[in-house]
Amino acid sequence: MLRFKPVTLEDREWMAPILFAANTRNADYSFVNIYAWGASYEASWCCLDGCLVIWTVIAGVDYYAFPLGADTDEKLRTVIDALKDHCRERKDELRLISIAPDQVPRLEALYPGEFEITPRTDLFDYVYAAERLSTLAGKKLHAKRNFIHHFEAEHQWELVPMTDENICVAAGLDGLWVIEQEADAMETAMAEAKAIRTVLTDFDKLGLEGAFLYADGAPCGFTIGERLSADTYVIHYEKADYDVVGAYPMINREFVRMIRDKYPEIVWINREDDMGLEGLRKAKRSYYPDFMEEKYKAVTRP
Repeated sequence: MLRFKPVTLEDREWMAPILFAANTRNADYSFVNIYAWGASYEASWCCLDGCLVIWTVIAGVDYYAFPLGADTDEKLRTVIDALKDHCRERKDELRLISIAPDQVPRLEALYPGEFEITPRTDLFDYVYAAERLSTLAGKKLHAKRNFIHHFEAEHQWELVPMTDENICVAAGLDGLWVIEQEADAMETAMAEAKAIRTVLTDFDKLGLEGAFLYADGAPCGFTIGERLSADTYVIHYEKADYDVVGAYPMINREFVRMIRDKYPEIVWINREDDMGLEGLRKAKRSYYPDFMEEKYKAVTRP
């Protein structure tokens, strides 16, 4: 049986460069996501034949991320054969997740008929052109601009970069951490709240960037993100006070502008998935994504 080790903060030093080198736009392969949500999903890792595999447990079900570093079919077969043996010893199916569309035919060619492969539409990432989010130009985003005009007219505001020195401001925004959803979504909301606390605790060590939005001298929102790949930046968390009209589109636009100033080469903004939550899906769709970063699941057939 393969030996997996729990993901720890210390693993970032060697794991983050591997994840970045994969140059993927899939937010699942951010060390921050693996580590921060790991407390809720028992994230662990194993390296085999130079390939990295992440194992998570969600609602009591085991999942294995598609191996990173499997640059040849021989390597991929070695790793997946080992995972199949590992799961067989555990009397379980092998469930591979976070599979990119271009890896699906590769998997089918190596293991014809052995896997049932399905899209995980609830977990597709929403990806937007950075330039468009920084301007909100176009008829479709007219309402967003109106909300921002209202915010600017009603408040003296500023966007303040998040640092280790001012991160304590987030402690006063606890009420923004839990997704406002129906009762059956509370487990996801609480897992996210736990992840946010982890991120804020280890903010500097995780190499993150963020900002607070102030209105009339009081913080009304915050956002946190990081560079995911050569041309893509990922927004991990964006929370604002719903009672402050326009706060959400304002912090969205201003943070993207800040990121574009720092990283002119960034083309895409990944705002992650909607976790199958209707309210979050509606909010992300309201910005009209340029494309969805697709993800597939493969499960061994009986």
